[in-house]
Amino acid sequence: MKNYFLLAASAMTLFTAQAAWDGTAQAWTKGDGTVTSPYLIETEQHFAYFQQQVTAGTTYEGEYFFLVNDLDMSADAGMKILPVGFFDEYVNSDDPQGSLIDESKYFLGTFDGNFKTIDNIHIEYIATDFQAVGGTGLFACLDEGALVKNVILGARSIVTGGELTAGLVGQMNGGTLQCSASLATINSESTFGSGGVVAIGAGGKIDRCYFGGTLTGNSDVGGIVGTAMYGVEITNCYNKGIINAPNGMFVGGIVGSAYDSGTRIVNCYNVGEVIAAETFISSPQPIVGDADFSVLVQNCYFLDNGKFEEASGVTKKSEEDMKSEAMVTLLNAGDATAPWEMDTKSLNGGYPVFAWQNNPSSGVAVAPKETLKVGAMNGVLYIKGINPAQVVRVYNIVGNMVYEGRTSVVDNLQSGIYIVEVDGRATKVRI
Repeated sequence: MKNYFLLAASAMTLFTAQAAWDGTAQAWTKGDGTVTSPYLIETEQHFAYFQQQVTAGTTYEGEYFFLVNDLDMSADAGMKILPVGFFDEYVNSDDPQGSLIDESKYFLGTFDGNFKTIDNIHIEYIATDFQAVGGTGLFACLDEGALVKNVILGARSIVTGGELTAGLVGQMNGGTLQCSASLATINSESTFGSGGVVAIGAGGKIDRCYFGGTLTGNSDVGGIVGTAMYGVEITNCYNKGIINAPNGMFVGGIVGSAYDSGTRIVNCYNVGEVIAAETFISSPQPIVGDADFSVLVQNCYFLDNGKFEEASGVTKKSEEDMKSEAMVTLLNAGDATAPWEMDTKSLNGGYPVFAWQNNPSSGVAVAPKETLKVGAMNGVLYIKGINPAQVVRVYNIVGNMVYEGRTSVVDNLQSGIYIVEVDGRATKVRI
């Protein structure tokens, strides 16, 4: 017997105020869901329809979405929307063995936010029954096979939730979240997982993400992930937001609490404020609030404000050091893709930023010119410095793949801007 209330998938608060989003939903009309022709989310109504379909049980496994424009979801006009999907995992109370039943409504496709901003959105789900979960964030839950990338949740956004509340994902049981940011104001009632980006990471990978908003929670509260376990990998992430849990335990700038062998927190830094109670059990920490011995915490740094001490894998740095080129080198840790760069555009107060922030046209690091040289003439692309085994992919400016193959010459292209990608590295070229 299922012993808690399941929120109806179609529930949505509607208002009559004139706004960018009027509360209605409309199916998209462009794209067929393939990698070369993804479904195009062009309007607020398209996103609302996407939310409804996933929450009703459509996983979109193996299908692709591409956000074309910035979205204004009319929170300032009183509009609210439910998360995409619903986390519905529970113990069968009628089974003496306590078997676990998972009836979650996962998104299992690929959602490319195209570095457009989803803003002025009020995401809200608070269970009416104390045993219900649901998961609150832009996405309620992800599982193996899901890829969410290049998503920006804007600074005018609000997330209000009960258990498993975060900016982007409530419960992450697998899949990948990469090159994304949450700048939202998050108010969480959760007792076991609140995050600026992900509430509970129970597997999968979170890479090149940051939090820059305000998170208010209870226990197990982290700037990137509230609770990390089951081998989740948190790599190349930073927090510059405010983490506020004045009466809570296990509170950290990057992760609140971390458990289990295989769980990794690597190449991260925190310059944000961390507020939590000082107790005999726990105290606020700049990187991880609490971690068991099997968790790998490595090459992580925090801005020294005199409040925190160093720990294994966690080093304090002065403001000058944090803004230096040497800091970028430390964070890159020999990674040839160089996910970290100097803040040459004053995007982050001088602290290190991601390559995708400096080059938002692509979700991967731009390849150095000496390793990926691309030229163009008369509608033909010429790619130098690659071997015959490498796959070349060419995308147009809206993210549609126009070529995939193993050749150094791509012809019959129309005039425009293209992104050429080889083995995860990319550069832009104009024809």
